[in-house]
Amino acid sequence: MENIPNLDRNQLIEAGVQFGNLVRKWNPQMRPYIYKKNSRTHVIDLQKIIISCQELGKYIETLLDKGKIILFLSTKKQVAGIVKEQATRCGMPYIINKWKGGFLTNFEEIKKKLKELQGLNSFLQKETFKNLIKKEQVILEKRRDKLNSIYEGVINLQRKPTALFIIGLEKEKTAFQEAKKTGTPIIAICNTHCDPRLVDYVIPGNDRDEKSISFFASLVANTIIKAKEKNESKNNVEKEDRK
Repeated sequence: MENIPNLDRNQLIEAGVQFGNLVRKWNPQMRPYIYKKNSRTHVIDLQKIIISCQELGKYIETLLDKGKIILFLSTKKQVAGIVKEQATRCGMPYIINKWKGGFLTNFEEIKKKLKELQGLNSFLQKETFKNLIKKEQVILEKRRDKLNSIYEGVINLQRKPTALFIIGLEKEKTAFQEAKKTGTPIIAICNTHCDPRLVDYVIPGNDRDEKSISFFASLVANTIIKAKEKNESKNNVEKEDRK
């Protein structure tokens, strides 16, 4: 798949993407993706990971057609920086601190919060704010900081995301339920304890270790960048043909 960089087994092994969860926690639905089990943990089939990554390009390309949006989501504190960096790099929104209930099911209300945050960011830069008494400044700053901690990565969203890319599926239950309710596709890293039937696009792999998560987040970001470039090139050709 042209949207995916060349992958080899050594690259995946170095990132540790093959390390599954504890055997006692496994989900039998992940059996097709498991290569073997060690004394305590499962090992995920590297070839299945490679195939899934190769097919990811085509799937993302269809999602990004006509400017659609993929939201990066992980509220695991240890990988917040990774998720933010990769989402920003490919021009996609992200949520890394807290999933606000209703983000998908009641997005019109969420937009009001985004507008409030935008307004506060703007007001806090003005001379009018600086002329307020200290107590009033502190109140406004606290409100801005609270909203920013939740909505920092989605502040410029004008419409609901087209799909979610989730890291840490078991932790994002509310987001998962809202995605199912609204028919929003889910791309997720699925470790051996996950149920892959619940996900629209499965990336089998280690979703616990930072190095593995960084590998997959970077892979998805690179795939999005290449898909955007391909779509832009296609649109330019179509414009030329219409002249």
